[in-house]
Amino acid sequence: MWALYSFLTITSIGYFINKIYRIFYPLKFKSFEDEYVEDEYTLLCYRIKFEDNSTMNKFELTDEEVSEIDEANKIKYITIEYMFNGKLMKYITYDKDITFPFYVFNVVESRFPYYPETVILNGVNVTDYIIPYLGPLTNFYNDRASPIKLEDALSEHPDFDSFDFNKGNLIMISNETPLNGKKCITKELPCQLIWKRHAAVDPRDEHKLQDLEFVSKED
Repeated sequence: MWALYSFLTITSIGYFINKIYRIFYPLKFKSFEDEYVEDEYTLLCYRIKFEDNSTMNKFELTDEEVSEIDEANKIKYITIEYMFNGKLMKYITYDKDITFPFYVFNVVESRFPYYPETVILNGVNVTDYIIPYLGPLTNFYNDRASPIKLEDALSEHPDFDSFDFNKGNLIMISNETPLNGKKCITKELPCQLIWKRHAAVDPRDEHKLQDLEFVSKED
């Protein structure tokens, strides 16, 4: 009886001490604005698209399972959805390579951030559907394998059936760059998703940045 009484007393005291401690030292949770010392990857799911246009979603997947699934029904591509440092991202693999995470090193941002802020397909704003495919290096994974096909990235768009991926233009408008403001990149269809992350400033114009820095210091 005394042992039970002692246990309850100690537990109660520990509980109240913990409550008081948390008042002065609350738990800290990460937000999208936090800086990450180590890149964080969180796998969400695999979305398998078959040649017959049917689909299958898996939360876990192995290379052996991919082979078995492909034998039963030919796989067209696999979309890997994941979180990278608090941001939703997607990757399409056509060769069934489900290696994750993709990079074994921490991603270093470019000296001048450069990425598409707006993406327009034949007059339709498709930004929200395309941006997740930019990837950690903001280059649409062009350093990995085959470029992602535009039609595959837009497969879940509600107007997909009305899109013409063979005629017209794909327009990508960048963020503000140091020398040229927003850049407008126009590609004739058909085209694939390609972005040069280091193209914010032409190497031939880098000397002009020194003048801008000098003016800024003068101001």
